[in-house]
Amino acid sequence: MGHTLTEPVHWRGRQWAVTGYGIEALDGMYHVPAAEVWPGPDGTLPWLEALYRRYGTDRDDLNAALKVARRIWSPPDAPSPVTHGAGPGGARGIDL
Repeated sequence: MGHTLTEPVHWRGRQWAVTGYGIEALDGMYHVPAAEVWPGPDGTLPWLEALYRRYGTDRDDLNAALKVARRIWSPPDAPSPVTHGAGPGGARGIDL
């Protein structure tokens, strides 16, 4: 089962995708806004720990999505985010 991902889709893994919204589960059950891919003032990512505890979460795929998302969106106190254009054959995304 899947759902329509928010465009643009920067990267798509087995269970997670990095989209124009942030990190989205391919089944549509979980969405993490781009603003939350970096730790907050307390240095934690509560959503990440919660998803790790969920049965069936592909941790490696989620970690890869987080790594890609952090390449796209800068930390809140950093300069503007990096943008990525179309690659070979018009494909969009980032290679890990």
